Amino acid sequence: MSKSQDTVPALRRAVRILDMVKASSRPPLAADVARQLDLPRSTVHGLLAVMVELGLLEKNASQGYRLGTRLLDWAGDVTEKRDLVTEFYHVLENRADLDAFTVTLTMLEGAEVVYVACRNSATVLGASFRVGMRLPAIFTATGNAMLAGMDDTSFREWLALNPVSTWPEPLTPNGICSVTTLVREIAEIRDRGYAVDDEQVHEGLWCFAASVRDHSGQAIAGIGISLPQTELSRYTVAQLGNMAAGLAQAVAIRLGYRGERQDFS
Repeated sequence: MSKSQDTVPALRRAVRILDMVKASSRPPLAADVARQLDLPRSTVHGLLAVMVELGLLEKNASQGYRLGTRLLDWAGDVTEKRDLVTEFYHVLENRADLDAFTVTLTMLEGAEVVYVACRNSATVLGASFRVGMRLPAIFTATGNAMLAGMDDTSFREWLALNPVSTWPEPLTPNGICSVTTLVREIAEIRDRGYAVDDEQVHEGLWCFAASVRDHSGQAIAGIGISLPQTELSRYTVAQLGNMAAGLAQAVAIRLGYRGERQDFS
């Protein structure tokens, strides 16, 4: 190595760490980094701390390291590769306040939502959610949140492709069964920032949801928090709606969304 190559050894070590983290099948611990790169532990701990501070790395709940979101600002194509489900679970790692709720992630496919991720609570809901299940979008909070996240033209196109004559029978007496009701519901969701399933999927089960936007601002998914009707009195509707909206915004930011941000605390 020439003298010019060795003028910034800390930078070279940082790049080696980034390469190692990227190539690892699981987030490596500090000890793994020191061992695999043959570096002093004190040096590794110092470098990792600074890299986390700068947003180049992130530390998860298991003390492992993964690539940080600042890299998204440096490489536009990285945004396209962020995995929606991974980011959903990553955000949930640090949200112990949501442990009492079942939290779901869905995507819109035609007239249905498909569940792509789920973290069930210990609370008995009376209904179960599982990855791969499908439900009519118009009855779900996540589905209506995604419909509300569309622009007017896209929403009209969706209605044209899914006319009321093709809608399924409501699952409960509260289910939406007319275009007029759906349009009014979409307007209310846009106004308040979250959707509410008031026992439309299952009697005794409520869900509050918001849409997740990607780097382009497009609504690509919906996140919902569900709880039994018997637990509703512990919260206000606004509290529950803001929890869902805040969670959706946190995932959106990790996907590269740089639009308007709101304070849901």
